[in-house]
Amino acid sequence: MTELLTDTITADTITADTITADTISADSITTDSVPLPESSPAFYEDMGFFQGDSLMHPEVGVRQTGFSGIPRAYQLWRDDWVVLFVLMCFVLMAIIQKRIRKQLFSEAKEFFFPTKNISKKEKRDSNYEQLMSLVMALILSVMGGLGVFMFTQKGLHLFLGQISPYMLIGIYVGIWMLYFILKNLLSSFVNWIFFDKQKRALWRKSYFFLFSVETSLFFFATISTIFLNLSSTIPLWIILTIGLVIKFLHLYKTFLIFFPKIYGTLHLIVYFCTLEIIPLLAVFKVLIRVTDELIVKF
Repeated sequence: MTELLTDTITADTITADTITADTISADSITTDSVPLPESSPAFYEDMGFFQGDSLMHPEVGVRQTGFSGIPRAYQLWRDDWVVLFVLMCFVLMAIIQKRIRKQLFSEAKEFFFPTKNISKKEKRDSNYEQLMSLVMALILSVMGGLGVFMFTQKGLHLFLGQISPYMLIGIYVGIWMLYFILKNLLSSFVNWIFFDKQKRALWRKSYFFLFSVETSLFFFATISTIFLNLSSTIPLWIILTIGLVIKFLHLYKTFLIFFPKIYGTLHLIVYFCTLEIIPLLAVFKVLIRVTDELIVKF
């Protein structure tokens, strides 16, 4: 009986010692294989002005709520580059008006009260007027490009961010400039074939006067529409009225210079439609087509 108790106690002691040894051994292995990390650094250790603030919790993610606002429509008078180009055109217009002011007064008198002595009408600086006409054509092209963009802006605001306004304005200005250059070349070629030198000189003089007046009126009408933020309806009618009056005066002067007889009315209609009406309708068609293509493509 005594031996049996001794064996039992010995077995329990060995078993406990063995478990203790195994536990210590496991702890030692764990400690040796995966060392405990040191104290982790504080999140955003240096927060500057907000360091130590109890309300500062950079570990909390921020989630935006609500919905994005409606983008504001593009307006020309808010664009610094557009204002710069308009200011440059204004300076050029002021310089041109200062240089040709006396000439315009004399040509206005000659336009409404023509003299019979044609030889005096040939004394003019042709190169200077061609240069002034080119500069005025550039100014009128810029105003035409801004005007077309302004009148089509109601449909373009739906595509805001997809079409660059500078690209559209540049294309419109290029189309108008190409129109004026081709129209001038075509008119000069036709007049050179069918009419003599004296009539061509008189026609160029009257055309320069009408073109100067047209450029000035269109310029002030366009900048007033842009910077006064007017509705496009009233300026459109003003521009159409100015254009019709200028074309009527041009038709009347062409009749007096080239077709003074009543039987020349048919020739006048063909001449005016070929050089004035058809090119203008063509450029309007091109502007509409280019606008539609750019909206669909971009």
